[in-house]
Amino acid sequence: MKHLAARVRAVNDAPIRPQRTHVLYWMTVARRCDHNFGLERAAEHARALRCPLVVFEALRCNHPYASARLSRFVLDGMRDNARACAGRAVYFPYLEPSARAGRGLLAALAQHACVVVTDEFPTYFLPSQMMRGAALVDVRLEAVDGNGLLPLSEADRVWPTARGFRSFLHKRLGPYVAPDAFP
Repeated sequence: MKHLAARVRAVNDAPIRPQRTHVLYWMTVARRCDHNFGLERAAEHARALRCPLVVFEALRCNHPYASARLSRFVLDGMRDNARACAGRAVYFPYLEPSARAGRGLLAALAQHACVVVTDEFPTYFLPSQMMRGAALVDVRLEAVDGNGLLPLSEADRVWPTARGFRSFLHKRLGPYVAPDAFP
């Protein structure tokens, strides 16, 4: 499988600070502990820096599309993530009790972090949230594209037809998947 680094982008110009205490994974899109490129990248940093991994997953109470259904989905996932992280990482779920109560939490968690890793996602409110987060931390913030088998950066243009995109995908996908993934 092609190295994970092809999916990674530095969001700010801050350095990695190896003298600090932990690696922080800010879980925003890939809210799961398996098949998660961002979490994999954060774990890679934690192993290289020989420090613990902290997984921070938050649920804001007033995000633009908040609903009981979406909140239930995230809460059920948080329960599953707590189980999956047990013994492997420090899992820090945060449920915002009132609007803006969590303001400053990312910066506080990143204050002692060697590096912060988060998920890359091109839509919703997440790009602006990520950029605000990058400005708040004094360490490198890396965004990891886990949106599909092929990183979004590999598509060099918009494909008007599925047939054309499939042809492109078949030519480019090989290095990103295990050799035996497709017969």
